[in-house]
Formats: sequence, C-alpha cells, structure tokens
Amino acid sequence: MFVSLIAFMSATAALLLALAPQPLAPDLPQSLAAIDSGDAMEPVFQTDAPVEQSNWKYIYIRQSRTTGGDAMGLTNGRGDPGDHFVICNGRGAGDGEIQLTPRWLAQLSALPPRGAESIDPACISICIVGDLDRSGPTPAQLRRVSRLVSALQTRLGIPARNVIAQPTAGTAAAAGAKFPTADFRSRILP
Repeated sequence: MFVSLIAFMSATAALLLALAPQPLAPDLPQSLAAIDSGDAMEPVFQTDAPVEQSNWKYIYIRQSRTTGGDAMGLTNGRGDPGDHFVICNGRGAGDGEIQLTPRWLAQLSALPPRGAESIDPACISICIVGDLDRSGPTPAQLRRVSRLVSALQTRLGIPARNVIAQPTAGTAAAAGAKFPTADFRSRILP
C-alpha cells in the first residue's frame, strides 16, 4: 500500500510538472490592449526603472517596412527590437496594440534602426508596424500613436518640435512616404 501511494504521488508530481506553463520571460514585450474607451496610458509609465523626465528630450517615429509583425518579430536577430514602443497593425498582433519593449521598461536608450547610423540617446523610439511607403497606418495605429505621443509629451515635457516623424520613403529609419504627418501633428500637443 505504501509503495502504491509513493508511485501515485510520483506520477502525479511528474504530470503536474509536465503540464506547468513556462514562466514568463523578463525580456518579452508588454502590451497595452487596443481599447478605445478611456485609452488610459498610465501603464506606459509603470516601468522597472523610474521614468526620469531629464533622460528624454525627443520622440522619434519610424516604420517597420514589414507587412505585419510585433515587437518580437522586429528584433532583426538581435533579440531586442531596439525601439521603446511598437504599434501593431492587426497582422501578428492587435490593430493599434501598443507593445512596450524591454528597452523602455528598463529605461535604456534606443538602438538605431536599419538605415540610420545612430540615434540620440535622449530619443524615445516608436515603431509603427507596416510598410508606410506603400500605405498609411491603420486608423487605430494613427489614433494610438497620437495618444501615446501626447501622453509622453505631457509627462516628460517634450514639445511638438521635438517629435520627429519624417515622411521620407525608402528607409525603416523614417515614418514613410504615406505617413499622414499633418493629420498626426494636429492630434498631438503643440
């Protein structure tokens, strides 16, 4: 009887271990669900390291030049997307979903995207998923990037003149030829 009990308990323990989910990896992006009501941006500022206003002077918006994807898919083999935020287009993650990357959560400087030699260490990098040389961002992406930028401007004191969104074609280091710069600028703080 005692041997049967030990065997049963061992089998149960093995089954529980086999069925247990993997622990969450600390270096995975966190998401803000693409919700329209309220659209609270407070979770953006709930980071592992304190968000210091003095560390951030610019906001830089660029395109992924891909048809879809998410922060993990944009790592380019580096294991790190390089940006602070990724705003998805519904192909690989929710349309308008904002993903906070490990770089933002740890308050580390962004890495330069393909096509750029460097990026100012005081620059917050936002990547909009899509080939914005071929078509503009989705309405949800434009709404969410505008709200994210406005929240960052408010909290960090970044003026509109320091929000960089170049509609240059042919490089992932720019917002893309179809990025609606005038519409975007009308949505953010002056």
